[in-house]
Amino acid sequence: MKKALSVAAAVLIFLFSAAGCEKQMIGEKTPPPLPESFSANVEAVYNTTAINAQFIQKSRDEFSVKILSPEILTPLTVNFKNGICTLNYDGLDFKSDFSRFPQTEFGKLLIQAISDIKADIDIAKTYSDGIWSYSGSGERGVFVLTRDAETGAFLEFEIEGAPLHIVFKDFKTD
Repeated sequence: MKKALSVAAAVLIFLFSAAGCEKQMIGEKTPPPLPESFSANVEAVYNTTAINAQFIQKSRDEFSVKILSPEILTPLTVNFKNGICTLNYDGLDFKSDFSRFPQTEFGKLLIQAISDIKADIDIAKTYSDGIWSYSGSGERGVFVLTRDAETGAFLEFEIEGAPLHIVFKDFKTD
């Protein structure tokens, strides 16, 4: 009888600990919430052009891209708020669209992808080895945005049809 109770107790302990592990595994497979505001330095390669920039999301619908290199574009900051694009070039502000500065189109493509991911519009989410991948279709083709599962930091973004590849550095949420 004592042996049967010991075996039953061991089985119950095993079942409860397995249930706890299952909850932990499910928790790991839930992506961290997307930040409402963040900043990061980005290294973008768009077609054959390499650009370094500071990318800031100030709110759900407000972004800015400040070009850090190449040097000829460093006076340029592109602000995007509620669908309106304002360019600041060496202190001169004017409203425009991204097509006026094709080197900064990567910002528009990234903003559109982030907005689609936040709205969860036809987005596939996968988890592997501590990385969350979000993929969907945008204006220029299939995109993939990867994030660190633990910190939520954006890691890389690419669009097959662009060709565009962005690496995020110094990701900080506000």
